[in-house]
Amino acid sequence: MTSLDVERWDEDYEPTPGLHITYKTGTFTTAVGADQWLQQPGYTVHLREGGVVLAKTELLGSPWDARDTADEISLDTSPDHAWIPTLRTLSHALRATHHADAFTRTLNPMLVWRYGDIDPDSTYTSYDETDRFEQDAARSAKAVLIRHVPAGLQADLPLIQAAQTHIGSLRTRAAELRATAVQEMPDPATTPRPQHWIADYTRLEAQEIKDLDPAHPLGPWLADLPHRLLRGWRDLLPDEKEAISTGHRDALVTWALEWGLPKTVVSRASGLARTTIDRIIKP
Repeated sequence: MTSLDVERWDEDYEPTPGLHITYKTGTFTTAVGADQWLQQPGYTVHLREGGVVLAKTELLGSPWDARDTADEISLDTSPDHAWIPTLRTLSHALRATHHADAFTRTLNPMLVWRYGDIDPDSTYTSYDETDRFEQDAARSAKAVLIRHVPAGLQADLPLIQAAQTHIGSLRTRAAELRATAVQEMPDPATTPRPQHWIADYTRLEAQEIKDLDPAHPLGPWLADLPHRLLRGWRDLLPDEKEAISTGHRDALVTWALEWGLPKTVVSRASGLARTTIDRIIKP
């Protein structure tokens, strides 16, 4: 098995083609009380394909640990690793969701100002300071949407409707990709699991899942991959679920619980009852 190249991610880093590993050191801050915070040295290791992040892992440790871990992961990963296609598909799904969320945030100022009924570039004049501020925000949002919403949609629909249609298409695409990841993943019961890799969360998403277990915040986070696959399994159509081995589902449940994801979260992600989960993990 061919290992992946390892590069330090710093101001001089330039993405190279193909799969490779990068690492970056830093400081992690964790809440330990109402007004108390714990700062610890740590590092992030990324799995990249060109300039695109497919997955990452975060661990506590020194800069020397960072390089050692990156080297260890590179030796355990290769371009033909069984889980690479799944990580790639989930990465595309995550980016589609993030783009949809970004378009939604950008569109909001246009909907807020005058309830979206008046073009922010119109000659409408208000003497209310808040109204003028909202109009300026709507103008900026409009300029961004004009640049990024597909031109074909803008030709057929007013800008707000075109943006909403594009957002809907992105969310549909993300759901399709999540379904594909579940349907095409290796059998987690028989294929060595990619224990290191998690999705490239946003900062807010990362904090939400770490807060599930404040005492061991990195534990539940490492259950990200089975957690996302269970969510994809839950959203499949009944006939699509039947085409997937129940053993795959049970292996995902066990995997998530092994990494410390609470049963309530596993139940919510998968749609399975707590009694079913208990039956799966019963010796």
